Amino acid sequence: MKKSRWVVYLFTSEDKTDILKIMEFRSVKDIEAVFDIPAQTISNCFHGLIKPRGILKNCMIFQSIKTL
Repeated sequence: MKKSRWVVYLFTSEDKTDILKIMEFRSVKDIEAVFDIPAQTISNCFHGLIKPRGILKNCMIFQSIKTL
C-alpha cells in the first residue's frame, strides 16, 4: 500500500501569494472528486505535461511521502 499523500495549496489568486486553504488527499481520484477536474488533467499538470488551467492556476500540488 502506498504511504504517500497529496497536498493541495489553494491560493486566493493566480499570483499565489495568499493561501486560502491547505488540503490533504489520499489519491488524485480524491482531488478529482473535490475539484471536479479529471484525474488525468490533475496528474498531467502535476508532472508538467500541460499548463495549469481553470482552478489549477490557483493551486500548487505536492506529493508527500510519509515516513515510518
